[in-house]
Amino acid sequence: MTSPEPTLGGRVVVRYRLPPGGSHPLTDVIGTLEQLEPTVVVRTADDRVVEIERADVVRLKALGPKPVRRSDGRVR
Repeated sequence: MTSPEPTLGGRVVVRYRLPPGGSHPLTDVIGTLEQLEPTVVVRTADDRVVEIERADVVRLKALGPKPVRRSDGRVR
């Protein structure tokens, strides 16, 4: 089974390289894909805009809709 192609306005996860010298070489961002060229732009759930150089993108994957969390109505 293959993942659907990422589309503008769709929910995605992007794994990308961080600048050298940090504690981790890669990181991920999940959000709405707003732009693919010349840079990849993702808007996160908390409304941050993350711009990523295309050369730093390791993986770009489409995701399904954000899961809805529901209260079961019980008192805890």
